[in-house]
Formats: sequence, C-alpha cells, structure tokens
Amino acid sequence: MITGFFDIILIAACVVIFYFLIRSFGKNPFAYRNIAMTSVIILLLALITGRSLFSGTFFTGRSSLSEAAVTFIWQFSRILLIPISFLGLFLCISNASLLKHEGFRKSNFLGLLFSLGYLITINCIWQPLNAMPGGLNRLLVFFRLLLCYGECTLLSICIIGYAVLKTEPSYDRDFVIILGCSISRKGKVRPLLKSRVNRAIRFAWDQEIHTGKSVKYVPSGGQGKDEPMSEGSAMEMYLLSHSAEEYEVYPEKKSRNTWENLQFSKRIIDERMKDANVAIVTTNFHVLRSGMLARRAGLMNSQVIGSGTKWYFWPNAFLREIVAILLMFSYVHLIMVIILLIISFL
Repeated sequence: MITGFFDIILIAACVVIFYFLIRSFGKNPFAYRNIAMTSVIILLLALITGRSLFSGTFFTGRSSLSEAAVTFIWQFSRILLIPISFLGLFLCISNASLLKHEGFRKSNFLGLLFSLGYLITINCIWQPLNAMPGGLNRLLVFFRLLLCYGECTLLSICIIGYAVLKTEPSYDRDFVIILGCSISRKGKVRPLLKSRVNRAIRFAWDQEIHTGKSVKYVPSGGQGKDEPMSEGSAMEMYLLSHSAEEYEVYPEKKSRNTWENLQFSKRIIDERMKDANVAIVTTNFHVLRSGMLARRAGLMNSQVIGSGTKWYFWPNAFLREIVAILLMFSYVHLIMVIILLIISFL
C-alpha cells in the first residue's frame, strides 16, 4: 500500500513539473529553469522505472533511508551510463571524422577527451560502498552523487537544446541579427558564416511570403587579427549581392564575441525602433546559448534560428557550448555541490 502510494506521488510530481516546464518553455525557451526542471523529470522517471528494477535495494530493513537512497542513486547512475555511453560513442565517431577533415587542432579533440574522461571517472568510482574507511567512503558517495547530477544536467541541456532548435520561428520580426564568425583572408565568407547568412535571407523571404512584412538585416561581427575587414562588412557585401537593398542592411562592425554581437546590435536596433521583434540567426549548435545571452543583453522579444552545418562538426561544437552554459550558471552548480557535500557527510 505504501509502495503504491509512493509511486503515485512520484508520477504526480513528474506530471506537475512537466506542466510547469511546458509553461516556462512557452514563455522563455532559453531560461535555465527549463534545464533544471528537465533534470528533475529525468530523476523522477528513473525513480519510477528503477524502483521496479532495484526494488530489493531501495528500501531495506538493514540500512537507513539515506544509505538506501544513495545506493539507489548509484544504480540510477548506472542506468544513465547507457545513453551517455552512446553519446560518447557518437562523439568519438564524429571527432574522428572532424580530425580527418579539419586537422589535428586541440579543440577538435574535445569529444574524445570527454568520452575518455567519463570512462575513467566511472571506473575510478565503481567501488562498493563501505569498502573504504569512513572519510574516503563519504567522499566516494559525494563523487557518485556529483556524477549523477552531471549526467542529469548534461542530458537536460541536450534535450532543451534540441527543443529550442526545433521551435518554429514566428513571421513577425522587424530585424534579423546575423552572428558573425571568421572570414577568409581575402574577405570572403566561409561556409559556416555563409550558411548563417543564407538562413537569414531564407527567413526574410519566408516572412514576406507568409505575412508580407519585410525585415531588416543586422550582420554583426568585428575584424579579427587575420581578417582584412570586419565580419559585419563581409556579410553586408554578401547580402547586397544577394538581392538585399542598402537601406535594409545595418552592419555592426566592432564586436569581438557573441555577447558583444548582441549588445552592439541591440544599440543599432534601438536607435531605429524601440521594443522591436528580433530574430537571431546562428549555427544550430549555438542556438541555446545565444538565446540565453540575448535575454541577458535585453533582447526580450527575440527568437533564435539555427542554420545547418556538417554532421561531424556540430557534436564537438555543441560540447563546447555545454561547457560555456555550465560556466554561465556556475553559481547554480556551486550551490548543488555544497548540498551534495552536506548529504554525503550526513
């Protein structure tokens, strides 16, 4: 009776959190609370399914509730080992292709390093509880809980990142910001940047077909050390050569990173229209973090549209985005580390 009632509570909690997740995602797809709620849903779903798989070790008369819960959490981590191992395998395959096509640069090894590091971590802490002295045992419990937290967060970022990428754009935009990336030494847009500009042009055409409303372009990007001109200028010339009129293009030419892209572009837009509806175009792996930064920059009426890239490029790039997102909300993870430490040493 108690077990059945507990299962009902877990299912109800999962449904309630999912309801609030849908509402939150509808209001702001790029809020970090969406990732947090998705993490909790993953944990609840694992509790619901795992109680039947590990019913003999969840509540036992020989252990306290906290010890039983920690044991189950570790078993839950072993469940998550399966999808994350598949992600690691995909990262290794894509990295091998990336190294073949793009060369042996340090950043191109990130997926391989993640997969190797995850396997080493799993093997290092795959030890039976109570097999070591008290202090070391508590430390082992902490690392197990921390691993579970990291696994839930990683999967949640992937889920929300996919969800925002698949969100259909609304055709009521006044401006479209195109986030810059490197251009060639001759001033030509490289394939990655060309894909972004082409996606912005296609969006402008689609909007005019659907609603008859035209959109103005804000190509954004400064000049790098090995670039003959600003990225904004290179994109401006590309737009003008692809049917855009001069009065439709307002290039931003001073920014050095995504944060400045959005800040400086917002100033250009605010000079021409307050509270404008803005679309932001970037590559698919960059959509989630760009949306988060756009909200911080004050672009509240914005949506982010992803452009395509080669299959072997985006997994490694999205892994870098995950690291950047974790650093953006480092205070959240610091709080969780403190909570897990307290739980481990109780």
